Amino acid sequence: MNMKPTRIRHLVVFVAMLAAVLLYLERVCLSVAEVFIREDLHLDKLQMGWVFGAFFFAYALGQVPAGWLSQRYGPRAMLAIYMLGWSVFGCFIALAQNFWMLFLARFLLGLSQAGAYPTAALIVKRWVPDRSRGIANSVIAFGGRFGGAGANWLTGLLIVAFVPMSVDPLLKTGDMLKPEIITQPDDTRRKDEEKSPTLTEIRREVRARFDPAHPEDSLNSWIRSASLPSDLDWENIGLASDGRAIVKHGSAASSEEQIRLKRLVLERSFPDAFRQLHTDGWRPTLLIYGTLGIFVGVLFYVLVRNWPREHPWVNEAERKLIENGQAAGEFSGSRSIPWGLLIRSRNQWMFSINQFFSNMGWVFLITLMPRFLSERFSVSVEDRGLMTTIPLFVASFATLAGGWATDKLSRKYGYRWGRALPMGLAKLPCVIALLACPFLPSVWAVVIALTVMAVFQDFGLPAVWAFSQDTGGKQVGAVLGWANMWGNFGGGVAQITMGLAAAWWGWDGVLYCGAAAFAICGIAGMLTNAEEELFEKG
Repeated sequence: MNMKPTRIRHLVVFVAMLAAVLLYLERVCLSVAEVFIREDLHLDKLQMGWVFGAFFFAYALGQVPAGWLSQRYGPRAMLAIYMLGWSVFGCFIALAQNFWMLFLARFLLGLSQAGAYPTAALIVKRWVPDRSRGIANSVIAFGGRFGGAGANWLTGLLIVAFVPMSVDPLLKTGDMLKPEIITQPDDTRRKDEEKSPTLTEIRREVRARFDPAHPEDSLNSWIRSASLPSDLDWENIGLASDGRAIVKHGSAASSEEQIRLKRLVLERSFPDAFRQLHTDGWRPTLLIYGTLGIFVGVLFYVLVRNWPREHPWVNEAERKLIENGQAAGEFSGSRSIPWGLLIRSRNQWMFSINQFFSNMGWVFLITLMPRFLSERFSVSVEDRGLMTTIPLFVASFATLAGGWATDKLSRKYGYRWGRALPMGLAKLPCVIALLACPFLPSVWAVVIALTVMAVFQDFGLPAVWAFSQDTGGKQVGAVLGWANMWGNFGGGVAQITMGLAAAWWGWDGVLYCGAAAFAICGIAGMLTNAEEELFEKG
């Protein structure tokens, strides 16, 4: 009697997907929390750019060594260690008291996350038959993008929720960050920092009562005594949910609620001028994420093994199904990093260039998009979370389609074009979408365009993983780590180049830089060849 194969390989891929969810949850949450961290720690945008860049540079430097460690000591122990590490350092970020503590914690977070995807690729290599690599890769990539999407939305909600109505809304000593913002006329502010015209009367009234010698006291006097204009366009002011709830109460709102509402309106009238009421919410939010990551890391170690043959729940039929569906000579580990082969391979350099410029274009979504929405469109923190969630959430399903497509294309046209087309040609819509953004008439039109960009970017992700598995042999972790290293150098460089572009040319310059990066990425992707193995299997 033939025994039916067990399905533990599906459980292993699912748990690896959960790890990817936490990976991106920790990675992306800082983009929505960024403005509150800057205010709380009294940092400027350049310093926050270095904090964002610290993650990518550390992540890049750790890619190949971390991938090799997983190859050498096994993906089970190493990914569990990586998860525990990035979760603990995520908690350290929440406890940071100054720039250097934040910078170091973010750097260590990136270093500990570096081995996650090379290790996950190794797990797929060992646990999944070759014909199903694309879909297995897409499931894990889906988890990452889903976690990133959830991070933006959830972070915005939690930051507001952790500042209850009982919190005193009046300004405290030291809350004043840039008093010059209050005194300067509207027409001298940057064109990218568009302000709702409905707040003009409020800004004029606040300026008339503002005393630079006693900034907090004079503003609190306005908060206590002022009456808000009855014709304010609340839809365009960008209030968070607590403010919108007070507006709905109307005349039934209590005096405490009215004072809180005036504080929130004051913040929307003068962004960056003083510490926001919701700033206290970022630390407990990040602590929750770190604690959750520790739990999932322990779960991963309990449920996963290095090889199917080592797992007590895998029967002989499943073991044979997996091993018979894989190329020969791929059932053992490796003790060295093929540096020479990687450096001499034109194919691997095309793969790395593809990854470098792919991250340069895409990283805008997880670092600068919330600030872009705030400065150009005056979007509230929760709405920023929602709007930055949409591209990542929709694109997470594109990874599933991309996994199916790369497997189907590979069966029909061979691995050469089955991988190159999703990695290369799919970047053309990304270029078009970013070039269109400066000319679109509304914030939602821009969100739709960025969603199109994210969809076609993520459509190619399973092909990226499959390329490393096709060409890497026993060195899958090192090969994907090598390309991811360059990809994250691209993400780090993007923090600098896009910051400069924003300073010189405004947000339009940032979007054009992203389009140029995707164009180069697409050309390099079309020049890759998944049928050109790094070395012969044996």
